[in-house]
Amino acid sequence: MATLHPRFRIALLVLAALIAIAVTLSAWWLYRPNPRYAGTLALAGLEQPASVRFGAHAVPSIDAKSIRDMVFAQGFVVARERLWQMDLLRRLAGGRLAELFGEGALRADRFYRTIGLARAADHTFEALEPRWRDLLARYAEGVNAYRDRAIAAMRLPLEYQLLGLAPAPWRPQDSLLVGAYMAWVNASNLREELVFLRLAQRLGTQRALELFPTGPGQPAPEAARALPEYRLKTSRSDAPSSPERLDADPASTSLREPDDRRQPDAFARSTPQAASNAWAVTGRWSEGGALLANDPHLPAQLPAPFFELEMQAPGYHAAGVALPGVPFVLIGHNRQLAWGVTASAADTQDLFLERMSEDGLAVLRPGGGTEPISVRTERIAVLGRESPVQLDVRSTSHGVFIDELVAAPNANPAGLISVQRPERLALKQTLVEADRSLVALFRLNQAQTLDEARAATRDLRQVSLNLLFAHRNGRIAWQVSGLLPVRGRGSGAFPVPGWEAGYGWTGFRPFSENPGLSDPPAERLVNANNAMSESEASPPIGYSWLAPFRAQRIEALLDARGGDARLGDARLGDARLDDAQWGDPQLEHARLGDTDPGTQPGDTELVDTGLGLDAADMARMQSDRVSEEARLYLAALERQLPELRQIDPEAAAIAESELLSWSGRFDQDSRSAALFVMLRPALYRALYADELGPDLEALMGLEHEAYGPLAETMRADRSSFWDDVRTPEKREGPALVWARALHAAKRSLHEALSDEDEPTLAQLRQLTFRHAFAGQPLLGRLFNLGPLGHGGDNGTIDVAIAPLGRPRDIGNVPALRVVYTPNEWSQTRGTLPLGQSGHRFSRFRADQLDDWLAGELHRWAWGGPPAGQSLGTLVLRPGSG
Repeated sequence: MATLHPRFRIALLVLAALIAIAVTLSAWWLYRPNPRYAGTLALAGLEQPASVRFGAHAVPSIDAKSIRDMVFAQGFVVARERLWQMDLLRRLAGGRLAELFGEGALRADRFYRTIGLARAADHTFEALEPRWRDLLARYAEGVNAYRDRAIAAMRLPLEYQLLGLAPAPWRPQDSLLVGAYMAWVNASNLREELVFLRLAQRLGTQRALELFPTGPGQPAPEAARALPEYRLKTSRSDAPSSPERLDADPASTSLREPDDRRQPDAFARSTPQAASNAWAVTGRWSEGGALLANDPHLPAQLPAPFFELEMQAPGYHAAGVALPGVPFVLIGHNRQLAWGVTASAADTQDLFLERMSEDGLAVLRPGGGTEPISVRTERIAVLGRESPVQLDVRSTSHGVFIDELVAAPNANPAGLISVQRPERLALKQTLVEADRSLVALFRLNQAQTLDEARAATRDLRQVSLNLLFAHRNGRIAWQVSGLLPVRGRGSGAFPVPGWEAGYGWTGFRPFSENPGLSDPPAERLVNANNAMSESEASPPIGYSWLAPFRAQRIEALLDARGGDARLGDARLGDARLDDAQWGDPQLEHARLGDTDPGTQPGDTELVDTGLGLDAADMARMQSDRVSEEARLYLAALERQLPELRQIDPEAAAIAESELLSWSGRFDQDSRSAALFVMLRPALYRALYADELGPDLEALMGLEHEAYGPLAETMRADRSSFWDDVRTPEKREGPALVWARALHAAKRSLHEALSDEDEPTLAQLRQLTFRHAFAGQPLLGRLFNLGPLGHGGDNGTIDVAIAPLGRPRDIGNVPALRVVYTPNEWSQTRGTLPLGQSGHRFSRFRADQLDDWLAGELHRWAWGGPPAGQSLGTLVLRPGSG
């Protein structure tokens, strides 16, 4: 055998050594940003020593000698894992992305500068008392202590190193800016008002109102009947849609405004409003005191929206999750009580149409008067430009003008549809009022009684939430936060004419009139963004309620056990709504089976133990994937089955073989669930496309944000849209609409998964946790996590919200699951969808994902990490280092 020449052997050894060195240096560079979880650090700005004990998932338990040092330590610890996320969010909200990312981010900057979140944060900061400004400054000092060390040691997150950037110092106002952005995300109704305006331009005001029910059997509010006619005689959308589009593929993009997720500023796109589930039980419903379950729903993003932690200082002890960039615990518990949140769907935004004066410097007012237009100038720095871009923002007493933001498709990063009107569009919102959420969080974190907790929410002014509470003494309560506008004329649900008398805000309700309740007679409280009030006499806080299906499912599961049965380990599928709950006597004719092809019948068990719910039962409910929405649709389909068999036997066969024997459970291996995912958009198109044409996609976009017209049609079997206006020679009815939709859905499913003989839900629909680099081909693959096949649906408790226009793409998911056990806080359990860390190569980036997918929860820290789960202790000492 030939031997290698000595020089060649030496060359190979040198090459191998160089490769080893390169691999070692690359690993050192990639892993260097990861923080340490044990040891001692000297931090300038810290006044006294503090300790941070880390649990198995890198969950910190911060113990400080003062609240000022505790907040400093919180800023430091959170920034070590999430600085990139915090920095990007403040830049997005403040309209300062373009100075880092150039022209591609200018659209997002224009939008958020116009909305004015940074101005709102500055206004709030100036209005706060010195004590609260000091705590914000302490948090900022903690963030900057990490920032400065990371820059000096070249340990900034990988994103900064790839872009060649460094973060600016964190300001106290930045925490308020992050809070203002979350209040904006939770605000309700603007999107719906814009969609209504666009449909009214086509159909006329009164006809468009039919498409905006406020709940089962509840039409649009009566006050809306007095609105003027918004139909435009020269509207580009007057003509009916062509007949060949009737059976359009539900996944088709041809009727939609272009999808720009690949644009450079794709990370800046907002998502539909936040949603959540929360329920509290006590008395006969629970075993061993009060229990509270909560799972907020937010975009599937990476890193996850929340950060888990525990904090202690003299006079303070709380555990839960914080919003990165904001001090204190947002959702969690203290020694005495726990709290969870859902979006309240309160209407805190109104859209006004403003007619301009002839000179364009004022708007018309009742009685022939005018109001001058105010102008403020924003200057936006843009990477690569020598001078900033000037943006003139105009406003009146009815709010800031947003018509330029919605003048064309994709003119804004928030996903608001385009609307073109001869009038200007002004947005009135509570965000212009000074906020006190920091004060509210601190007082809530320290509250000892339900009365104190409810009172603390008075200072949550900009964001309207449902807060549910559970106390160690077994009591439960509910409170709505936020400033609630008092209006003159109108309901607030739809755009109003600024030139007519009586419209507008006259102030805000006293906080004492915000809905709330302690010790409900039913001994349970349930909210899933559905309508909820103290009594029928209570004035509504809005009309854009989300569909009631998740709340109905929770109620049905509770009712099924009757307060004295224990939920077994199975999937809880036999609990059903009765006719009274639906309010529809026709449903007594529905006979839905409980067997899903691919699953075994009878896999649900209710075990009568004579005991109430325990924490494990509550957690199992959070993982429930049965959809009352699907059951409503299937009941409507079964009512049409006799006629369907006559007019289209093939469509009837699809219904009987693939849908009517299905339980409505959205398991990953369900074939029926996959077909139903495609059926909903097909039904929308079969029913409405002839009259709405390209505007149909705008209406479909509201389906997961409010109770929609299709669900109401399924419930009542009534609609003025059944007939196809493109076929005047005949009059269509429900059975024909169902036939067309069934064929279209079946065809679309086959086209989407042509390689699969029996396509399942997990094969059809994918979940991807998207990073800010998602729109970049190479970096997106490196930083994104997914795609993953996933179960659940828009209407299931274990929610997986997919827009009807893109039914294969999951958007919002549970951003946290937690079950509180006030009788013994150490038994409280929860999980995040990913992990604590935002660093790409951290082992804590996604270490909770498997548990989250399986519906498993881990024990939350209380008095330090759970026994046997300590990762290490980091000691923070005053000094410089």
